[in-house]
Amino acid sequence: MNVDQSTPTRILVIEDNPLDVELLRLALNEEPAWPVETVVAEDGEKAITLLTEQAADPAAHKPDFIVLDLNVPRRDGTEVLRTIRGTKALSSVPVAVLSSSPGDVIEDRLTAAHVTADGHFTKPSNIDDFLRLGTALRLWYERQERTRAQGSA
Repeated sequence: MNVDQSTPTRILVIEDNPLDVELLRLALNEEPAWPVETVVAEDGEKAITLLTEQAADPAAHKPDFIVLDLNVPRRDGTEVLRTIRGTKALSSVPVAVLSSSPGDVIEDRLTAAHVTADGHFTKPSNIDDFLRLGTALRLWYERQERTRAQGSA
C-alpha cells in the first residue's frame, strides 16, 4: 500500500497482449508524480505462481496494486482473482480489471464466477485515450488507498 511519492508503487500487470502491456506502461509513465514499478505476468498460471510464491514469503515484495485482464491464457482472470481473494496475504491488494469488454460484461463475468474486483476499466480503443488511462488508474488507486486507510484507522 503506497501513496508515498518517494517509493514506487509496485504494480503487477496480468496481461497477455504485449502491445497492451507497452501502452499501459507508457500510460503509467505519463504520471510523473506517481513513480511505479511494473511486473508483468503474461498468463494466469504465471500470475498465480508468482502471487502464491510472494504470499508464502514474508520478505517478498508483494504488489501494491494489480491490473488484471480477464482474458488471459492458461487460467483465466477469474481464477487469478479467486486465488488473490482466497489468499490472506493478498486478499486486500486492490485489483482493477482492465478488459476490452464493456463494464456490464465484466461485472456479469465476475458475478458468474463468484469473485469481486475493486474496480474495472474498459481498454481504450485509441492511443490517446489509452495514455490517459494512467491518470485514471492513479486517481482510482489513490481513492482505494484513502478508503483502506480510513477503514483501518
